[in-house]
Amino acid sequence: MTRERRLSNEERNALARRLQLMRRQVLDELAGPTAPVQPESWAGAGEVHTHADQAEAEREQDLRFAEAAIDRARLQAIEQAIQRLADGRYGICIDCGQEIARDRLLAQPFAIRCAACQAAMEAAPGPR
Repeated sequence: MTRERRLSNEERNALARRLQLMRRQVLDELAGPTAPVQPESWAGAGEVHTHADQAEAEREQDLRFAEAAIDRARLQAIEQAIQRLADGRYGICIDCGQEIARDRLLAQPFAIRCAACQAAMEAAPGPR
């Protein structure tokens, strides 16, 4: 088995810039027109003429809430990766303490587990 090459300082800096860009993109998405409408503004949000219109409006609102929840979770993962970079803990698996493979970090800069621990976590029954 060959040993993975460590991230160079240049690669770490590039990942830090990429994480900042990803953070900005998620913040823009959360602030953009697809952001969820707050409940107090629903009354004047649009006219509902039929039950089908109402159901469609509720479905769209549910979709916006789900997308925003995904964006908030992604933002949290990105911000935690930025903090790990600042603390010198970036690229260390939270389960086994080994280095996360360079290629994995390049593909998913906010990864918190090595591939083996991630696969074990996903295979384990029960809540995650």
